Amino acid sequence: MAIIKIKKINIQNLRNVRQGEIVLTVNFETFLQANVVGLYGQNGSGKTTIVDAFSLLKTLLSGWLAEVKLPSQKKRLILAGEQTASMDVEFLVQNQFGTFFVNYYVELQEDQHRLYTTLERLTYRENTKGKRSKILVAVTERDVQIRQSKLDDLSEQARIQLLVIQQLARKQYMSFLFHKDIKTLLQERLSELEMQLLQNIAVDFSRDLHVVNTQNIAPLFEERMMPFSIHLEKTRGLIPYDLNGPALLPEDAFYALCEVIEQSNQVLSAIIPGLTIKINIITKQMMDSGEQGIRFEFLSQRGEQELPLRTESEGILKIISILSVLIAVYNNPNACVVIDELDSGVFEYLLGELLTVIDEDGKGQLIFTSHNLRVLEVLAIKNLWFTTTNEHHRYMQLKGIKEVNNARDVYLRAIQLGGQEEEIYKETKTFKIKRAFRKAGVQHD
Repeated sequence: MAIIKIKKINIQNLRNVRQGEIVLTVNFETFLQANVVGLYGQNGSGKTTIVDAFSLLKTLLSGWLAEVKLPSQKKRLILAGEQTASMDVEFLVQNQFGTFFVNYYVELQEDQHRLYTTLERLTYRENTKGKRSKILVAVTERDVQIRQSKLDDLSEQARIQLLVIQQLARKQYMSFLFHKDIKTLLQERLSELEMQLLQNIAVDFSRDLHVVNTQNIAPLFEERMMPFSIHLEKTRGLIPYDLNGPALLPEDAFYALCEVIEQSNQVLSAIIPGLTIKINIITKQMMDSGEQGIRFEFLSQRGEQELPLRTESEGILKIISILSVLIAVYNNPNACVVIDELDSGVFEYLLGELLTVIDEDGKGQLIFTSHNLRVLEVLAIKNLWFTTTNEHHRYMQLKGIKEVNNARDVYLRAIQLGGQEEEIYKETKTFKIKRAFRKAGVQHD
């Protein structure tokens, strides 16, 4: 089985980040050990931008198997005043042929509808001293390169096919490099090793990458639609569950949720003593789509007492909704889970315990943003990144810290006194806040 892990992600001109890079402490010697990486910082300083970058990456890679469009222009993902945003991602890959460094670089622009790609490049390098990077595929708006061959070097038929796929990818707002229609052309021109590396990124990594952003969690607080993030042997993705009343789902989705509940119950009672989830099937019925559906509801069970799941707190609902992917991070070295505001609604001591367990004995990668400083007391400083006020150097790690130091105390001291390479907090003055509150009250009371 191939193992693929993120080593580095560099973003430019994405949302409010002009330039920022995060590097994970993973190498081929520690491939089966977990990476639990926390990102901290002031509100509006670029934490969620990292989550958006991984969501973009997921969308781009998904084109290998399905038609998934890049985000709409309404999301305003490109930094104001800039025409282009870019992302450079480095992977570590171990497969049947050996170990490799793989880099994916993409530039994006937007028209009146959506983002689209203007440049993509996939390169790789063997994990052997002295080896150089080789191009697998590179594409600009004017040319396409497969290995060393450019458009002019290819047959007329191949040129036409590539140009058609390039135009199709542009029209569909998808990646060209990971477009499902390019597979046959690449299979004819790439070696077995090179095609395997491409499949490792486009299929293996993409399948096990889960991005839980505020857009997934927000329905919990608004329309009471609970999004289950799912990582099962044969099922990956997101299935919504209607908390307002008995839900109706197609049979396949229902049985996938049943498997998630069975899986989650094994962990849930250890996290929240006494709590398990019970499935109450009400009836089978035909759906408007013509599919056979099942109407059911989830019940929370504590001892003899059973109540609808919707009666649980938002914090418990959030834990339940992401428990499947957290289990995956613990057990699956390929699982890469990115969660925005992991601490939202979760008791801080429980949060610390969960992260400690995954960090000590897990196998996958968990990258999260948080405001709760409890985490700074349980994770090693090498796994903590902080936003800065410098948009040209948006992410950094704290310097001059010994392993025995409490990262929480060091971070708070850096906010108050500075002493780091970059400013990490745009200072607020208590007296100014008081004056602003007073002035607003006088003017509008």
